[in-house]
Amino acid sequence: MTEGPNPGHPNEQVGPGVPPGGAAPPPPPYGGYGTYGSYGAYGGGAYGGQGAYGPPGAERGYGAYGGGPYGRPSAPKPGLVPLRPLTLGEILDGAFTAIRWNPKTILASSAVVATVSAVLVALVSYVVQRWALTSVHVSGSSTTINTAEVVALVAVGGITAIVVAFANLILTGLLTVTVGQGVVGRKATLASAWQATRPRLWQLIAMLLLATVFLAGGWLLAVGLSVLVGVLLGEGAHLPAVGILVGVVCGLTAWVFAAIVLVRWSVAIPVVMLERSGPLKSLGRSWRLVRRSSWRVFGMLLVTELVVGIAAELINAPFAAASGGFSALTSHAQQVNVGGLFLTAVGQIIASTLTAPLLAGVIVLLYADLRMRREGLDITLQAAAAGTPDGARPDGQTASPW
Repeated sequence: MTEGPNPGHPNEQVGPGVPPGGAAPPPPPYGGYGTYGSYGAYGGGAYGGQGAYGPPGAERGYGAYGGGPYGRPSAPKPGLVPLRPLTLGEILDGAFTAIRWNPKTILASSAVVATVSAVLVALVSYVVQRWALTSVHVSGSSTTINTAEVVALVAVGGITAIVVAFANLILTGLLTVTVGQGVVGRKATLASAWQATRPRLWQLIAMLLLATVFLAGGWLLAVGLSVLVGVLLGEGAHLPAVGILVGVVCGLTAWVFAAIVLVRWSVAIPVVMLERSGPLKSLGRSWRLVRRSSWRVFGMLLVTELVVGIAAELINAPFAAASGGFSALTSHAQQVNVGGLFLTAVGQIIASTLTAPLLAGVIVLLYADLRMRREGLDITLQAAAAGTPDGARPDGQTASPW
């Protein structure tokens, strides 16, 4: 008599998972899509081996005997971060990783811009101190100041601020392109990053000017209206305290509104550089991406600013102390502390070189995270990472995955 299921008894079971009256299904192939917590979970082979999912070099899963957690696939990580929605720790880690990933491009560009900015600021500080020592005369209770020289100093300071702002704008564009390429595992050279940044500089400048004019105009209008309402209310009720209170409340409201707008526009620079959008369109695009995630984005930006600020202060602290020592050693009060200015500039160069890429990297990765959460960009990025390693198109240009 043959062993096995009895065709005349369809309800008879031969083992777990076998349908009534049928044969047992074949086991899943090695590294294939298995059952919950199986040895060959989807995304990795047995005991963490490489599965069929993901391109070569993708992150291996170390969940239940080779898969991701609970048999889910592990996201590939061809570059700075895993290609899936990110946590705050992963965004910060990716920003630090970007410096190690492509130090030649990131640190070189950051160091050049930091040096130019620090040298210009040091020169202006020297000129101002020199002018103050030689042109400002105090006699008794009166002080004599040459108005023409003051105007010249203000002009020099304004030109320096514009040059420094333009240099930092170029750096922001370079870092945005470089980090954007690093997300999909591509290392942009300084020449290629500049080639991609140069055509977008005017759009970037226009976007920043538009945002600045809007924010400054809106804030001044809100503060002016609040002061006017406070004064009128205080005069009408003969209670000046009421007017002051209303003015303070309206002023704080204006600051809160400005903070909300800045958070909503926080990823406008990556939109300009990576999506190649216009100034007004990029602001609207950033507003829509951040919407419904404003608190989360605000928290990430706040933590990043704290990290960058603390790191910059720690780097600057020994140089500031040494600068104070030079000032104490200066023999004449009428001498400019050149040694102190030099040490201050060195500290600013080092601090800016190391911290500027962190802030730019966080903003780009935050932009990528928002798009992966809302638009499924991780699928597009995975396809781009699995393509040609250098991202070359048939026409020889660099294909952007954004």
